[in-house]
Order: sequence, then C-alpha cells, then structure tokens
Amino acid sequence: MNRQPLIINVAPNGARRTHADHPKLPITPQELAETAKSCLQAGAAMLHLHVRDVQGGHTLDVEAYRAAMAAVEKAVGKELIVQATSEAVGLYRPEQQMAMVRELRPEAVSLAVREIAPAASDEPKAADFLAWLVGVGIHPQFILYSPGDIARFKDLLERGVV
Repeated sequence: MNRQPLIINVAPNGARRTHADHPKLPITPQELAETAKSCLQAGAAMLHLHVRDVQGGHTLDVEAYRAAMAAVEKAVGKELIVQATSEAVGLYRPEQQMAMVRELRPEAVSLAVREIAPAASDEPKAADFLAWLVGVGIHPQFILYSPGDIARFKDLLERGVV
C-alpha cells in the first residue's frame, strides 16, 4: 500500500450550532480543550477552531480566540495544529476578517475565497493579505463551497492573487 502523509483536521463545533442544538457541542474554551484532547487521542493532527461570544454566537474576537487557544494548548501542548477560522457567517466584512488574522497570528487559518475577495475590487487587498500570510508563516486553508468557487480560486491562482 502506498502511504502518503495525512493530516486529519477536526472541526468539532462550526459557527452556527449551539448547546441548544446539542448539549455536548464544545463551545467554551474548556469544552474545546477537552474535545481537542479527545481528538488528538483519536488521531487528529489539526483542530479547526470556531469561538463564541458571551451569548454563544459566532465571533472573530481575538481575545475569545486567545482564551480558547490557551485552553487547548494547556490540554494538548503543541501536539495539535490549531487553525482559526475567519468565517464571516454573514457578520463580518473582508477587512474585519483580515484584521482578526493579523492581530491573532494563528499558526493556521481557514479562508473562504468568496468572503476574502468577494469582488474584483477586493483582490488587491486580498493579495496583500495573502502575501503577508506567507511572509509571517501562517498556513492558509482555502475553503471552496461550490464549483464557481473552484473556478474563481483557479483564476486567482493563475493571476497571482493567491
């Protein structure tokens, strides 16, 4: 059997569900830390992290990320790559998403192409941001939700935006 390197990335909570949807959904930093430990023990190498505000809603708040990341690191050390999400969920503009990443400086980040560069006019700022990511060593994961996103990503690659 040909064995290729494999990274299992676990996304345990997403941006929209809450404890009302499932009482065991990891939302708090402590719940995320416990989940991270279980995921690591099960073979995961990366944790795709969503954080919540005090009402339980999706947020890109840097301090909420720092609290969750500190709890995860306390539970698993540096054994998991922690990937912050920049997902907008209809709440954030590209400038806010990029500002969060610049301030947080996570090891890895997920980026939806349709959110970071929704229009041609957004491409110069997105290109600068993506070049900055490479320069500081943050590993991006590009999220492509549709065939149209795949075509757009390919175009952005060919034109050097990505």
